[in-house]
Amino acid sequence: MLENSQDLLNIVIAFCVLWLTIFICWMIYYFAMILKRVYMVMETFTKTLDAIRDFFEKTKEKVNNFGNAVATAVEIGKRVSEYVSDKKAKKSAAGKNGKT
Repeated sequence: MLENSQDLLNIVIAFCVLWLTIFICWMIYYFAMILKRVYMVMETFTKTLDAIRDFFEKTKEKVNNFGNAVATAVEIGKRVSEYVSDKKAKKSAAGKNGKT
């Protein structure tokens, strides 16, 4: 089986190449698992950011709608106030003209 030291050297080199190959495969596997985890974390992070962005967009939209409703209510209030003050002014003017 082992006739000279060259045969022993070849067996040792073959054994070292085998272990080196196993180690490289192990490293590639763990590197792939790390990349998979990074991808999953980034995907979760992206979904979270999208949810936050959607929340703020909806909130902004609701605030704008509420602002428009308040502006409309204020405008209606002004018109009602002007109408009432005009009616009072006309009534008091008619009362003053009728008494003298």
